[in-house]
Amino acid sequence: MVASFDALLPIFLTILVGVLLQRTRLVGDDMWSVLEHVCYYVMFPALMFQKIATADLSTAPVFEMASAMLLAICTMFALLLAIRVPLMSRMTVTGAAFSSVFQGASRWNTFVALSIIGLLLGEEGLTLVAIGMAAMIPVLNIVNVTVVSMHADGRRPGTGRIVSLVVRNPLVLACAAGIVANATGLPVPGVIARTLDLIGAGALGVGLLTVGAALQLRAAMLDYPVVLLTSALRLIGMPFLMFLWTSLLGVEGMAQTVAIISGAVPTASASYILARQLGGDAVLMANIITAETIAAVITLPVVLWLVTG
Repeated sequence: MVASFDALLPIFLTILVGVLLQRTRLVGDDMWSVLEHVCYYVMFPALMFQKIATADLSTAPVFEMASAMLLAICTMFALLLAIRVPLMSRMTVTGAAFSSVFQGASRWNTFVALSIIGLLLGEEGLTLVAIGMAAMIPVLNIVNVTVVSMHADGRRPGTGRIVSLVVRNPLVLACAAGIVANATGLPVPGVIARTLDLIGAGALGVGLLTVGAALQLRAAMLDYPVVLLTSALRLIGMPFLMFLWTSLLGVEGMAQTVAIISGAVPTASASYILARQLGGDAVLMANIITAETIAAVITLPVVLWLVTG
């Protein structure tokens, strides 16, 4: 348990540095937006393409691992839809608020997941999490865009809009390009590979700093019953579902550990942006993001201790 916490401590300290930089205004709000965009649109895609394109997937349980992770998030989708009516009637949760609960429980913070897995499991771990990203990111984007849109204005978003949002997602494009390059055996020229390495090298640290800068500590426990329920589903329920489905499909070892860690990280910071753009409850979404990130300081070491012994 102590070893697990020690391994994760640099992650949380980096997030804390982001909090301090934002609170002291050493880095202004406009600069954080730029950093987040550079991370999301340039640095992480470069890292993901390079890892997938050059990975030796011959011994990795690609199909089984991707299937288990997809089944886990689909199970969470079904659970969230099943509790929608009780939430809205007994806890007076609005449709917009439910869409924030849905995002908070189903989406995952790739910045945090990549940093933890890269630090603990190295290059092989990053390759495996890239497989999970390639499988989950398109599905998570399609389903969450649909749910947020429907509950914000009661109308199903057009197919064109959903397709546009998914195909423009830089992580989806990077994963798809990496898979094509790997499957076809096309070599990545040395100068391109070194360029991608340089661009992606700082992605994990900068990504964690932006996570810290986005936290809204004072608002973390507003609407606390809904926030606590969502956090429990994300930080406890999702890693359990990852463990369940990987066990059922025979995914073991590092691949199972990567899947469980991916399920145990907080929700995506980009959930707030989606809620704001599509008319969801952006305030509740910010509270959920902050509460889950703080709670993960406790839950992640426990999950890591359980899966690594």
